[in-house]
Amino acid sequence: MEQKQEMKISGTSLQWDREEGVFQFEGADVVLFWTKTALKTFIDTIEEVTGAESVRVVMETAGYRTGKIVSSFYKEKGDVEKTLQFLPNIYAAAGWGATEFKKLCLKERRAVLSIRNDWESKVVHAQGKENAGTFLGGHWAGVFSGLLDETIWYKITDYSLAEQGSYKEIELFPSPKTPSENVREHIQTREQQTIVQLEAMVEHRTLELRKLIRELSSPVIPVLDGILVTPVVGRFDQERSDVFTEKALQAIVEHKASMLILDVTGIQAMDNLILSTIEKVTQSVQLIGAVPLVAGISPELGMEMASKGIYLNDVKYFATLKHAVHYAIALDGMQIVKRKGE
Repeated sequence: MEQKQEMKISGTSLQWDREEGVFQFEGADVVLFWTKTALKTFIDTIEEVTGAESVRVVMETAGYRTGKIVSSFYKEKGDVEKTLQFLPNIYAAAGWGATEFKKLCLKERRAVLSIRNDWESKVVHAQGKENAGTFLGGHWAGVFSGLLDETIWYKITDYSLAEQGSYKEIELFPSPKTPSENVREHIQTREQQTIVQLEAMVEHRTLELRKLIRELSSPVIPVLDGILVTPVVGRFDQERSDVFTEKALQAIVEHKASMLILDVTGIQAMDNLILSTIEKVTQSVQLIGAVPLVAGISPELGMEMASKGIYLNDVKYFATLKHAVHYAIALDGMQIVKRKGE
């Protein structure tokens, strides 16, 4: 068998060099892929990695850029109109489908071409999809853009796909739209989607953290039967104030407590919201029949409250939590005594 062979089909040259392992189409190296298996797998892999929407832009952009390459190859050979006349034969010989110009007006930079049984539709059919694909439309837009030195874009005006074959019509026309703009728009859309997803994640996480902080920052501790202690620490906003009050009242009911000690030892400065929270809690506790006590009033905090005219009427104050607990025990008719021998 001859190592080198050449064949011409409709004026298109095909060359093989078995010794060098080279296959050329019109003098340029090419490679063959099985359309419904290897090429399908190649495109499926791109879609798996990038996502369905991304692969649409990738294929369209790749089609446009390869079209520009084709145009630069044939533009050097002569007249644009003659090039467009023989290009359908070139594409048919290369297995891209039976291509025909239904309308062609170079003056208006417009064309309508039909393609039967193109490779892209065969891949789409093998994928079990029904969309027209974006590679060939982008490709012919690239071919015309290169040949006419003007930005040309496309739209699919007719498409059918069946087991027997496919039919596609592509309209080409001048447009400021380019694949680069599509890529930027796609990237911006993806970025916006990512931002929205991140914002949702942050919001969800923030809500979880707020819930956790509320649970950790406002514990209600039963120290003895009927006596509860809850520390007042950190900063308060209206939401935390409401939650703090609600948890205190729920704990009194749950533990059947008669007294609640608010420990403000951790408060360095008494602002209006903390004061209103303590007022609200003490009044609410009294309304359900329990006794509120406030512990942890340091001399500095006491002086600050006095200077600001902050007073809680009908509420007992204690310098330390220990004093408040002893008072609560005594008020409940009990006392703490040492065991003999201690």
